Amino acid sequence: MAALLEKINLTLTTYYKAFQFIKRQDDPGQIAEVQGKKLHKLMSYCYENIKYYRELFDLAGIKPRHIRTVKDMCRIPLLTKKDLRERFWDFLPKELPPCRVSRTSGSTGVPVCILSDRSSRLFNSASVIRCRKALGIPVVGGVILTPLKTENDPEKEAHWTFLQGVHRTYYINPYIYNSEYEKIQLKKLRRPVLIGITPAIRALAYKICDGLLPRLKPKAVLTTGEYLSQEVRDLLESTFGTKVSDIYACNEAGDIAWQCKKGQLYHINADNCIVEILKDGKCVEKGQTGEVAITNLNRYSMPIIRYKNGDLAKLGTEDCSCGCRLPIISEIIGRTGEDIFLPDGEIVPWNQLKGFMNHPGIRQFQLIQNKDHSLVIKFIAEKNSDIEQIEKLLTYRFSTAIGTSIRIKFFVVDTIPPSASGKSKLVISNIRPNSRSIIF
Repeated sequence: MAALLEKINLTLTTYYKAFQFIKRQDDPGQIAEVQGKKLHKLMSYCYENIKYYRELFDLAGIKPRHIRTVKDMCRIPLLTKKDLRERFWDFLPKELPPCRVSRTSGSTGVPVCILSDRSSRLFNSASVIRCRKALGIPVVGGVILTPLKTENDPEKEAHWTFLQGVHRTYYINPYIYNSEYEKIQLKKLRRPVLIGITPAIRALAYKICDGLLPRLKPKAVLTTGEYLSQEVRDLLESTFGTKVSDIYACNEAGDIAWQCKKGQLYHINADNCIVEILKDGKCVEKGQTGEVAITNLNRYSMPIIRYKNGDLAKLGTEDCSCGCRLPIISEIIGRTGEDIFLPDGEIVPWNQLKGFMNHPGIRQFQLIQNKDHSLVIKFIAEKNSDIEQIEKLLTYRFSTAIGTSIRIKFFVVDTIPPSASGKSKLVISNIRPNSRSIIF
């Protein structure tokens, strides 16, 4: 009974916080005030309770009273995944509250364990409710369909979810062909909200395009977990007949921003997290590309402050036409570390090359760089594509950018399985240079 009452209390508190989030999102002054109060409270807590931050602050010569606004945060050294991995125990408070343990996907290296307490789950769920309401998804009622992340994921029975709205949630595995069962399940669903990681929703769309599943007309499509290219967006919107909204999130910080239905701008959940865009450790001007650093304002079990999550993005220069005044990310560029290394030591970032793979005859691809710098490009071709013409075009495109010092081999494959986390691995590099420089 006590556990049930706690769940009810958490749910009702979450809905109240979501109402507050929605109420203040049109008032930049109120958002900044809330950020300042939460930031100062978090700094004081970390200094008193977290060994890592106490040592960090003392070494940098700062006290909690010095950090009261977002502008003051530049005084705090950046946090890396290596720090989280190597000093995991030093991020935990003296008295650890009940927590949930999760792991990062490991898409940029070794996975990291992350602890989430009641506070972080509550405020993250409030952010989710605000996002869904803005996208026309009711808090109560409706059906959610979620594609499973990999072929090996165990089947999940449909069930009711309450914390992020009262919904009936169904699951489907887009990587397994079980036509009769899946057709029956999909026909039962009327105008569901399709929510899942981008590769899984893409796999479901291709299954429908290939005639293996009946057409699905969701009320909304929400992608997350991976960079959403314009080509994949076009595929999803043409297949499902509705606009796609991308959710920018990471396991370390929760839901960071959500894409408005008025355009492709991302509204930052500024009352739950702070987003900085940096180059060489300094904040860039709005509209410029930089590395993302995130501070979660409501996680106390394992505080995340100025964490570089490996993404590249741009802050927006103008307000969104929808009227919401939350800070804006104008574009998610991709990830750092997905680079091509030339024999002469030059580094070519993948975000400068990814457009080369755009071709109507290519469904999906993966690039592998071997230790001798040679490239292997695997791709799934659309039916009746001219493979020879595609390979000649790709060879020309890559040679204009990286020269002819690298050999390129092409392999047409039937499938490119996702990683264990369900994410696509666009670039696999077997080269480990001593240092990497990011070129924007």
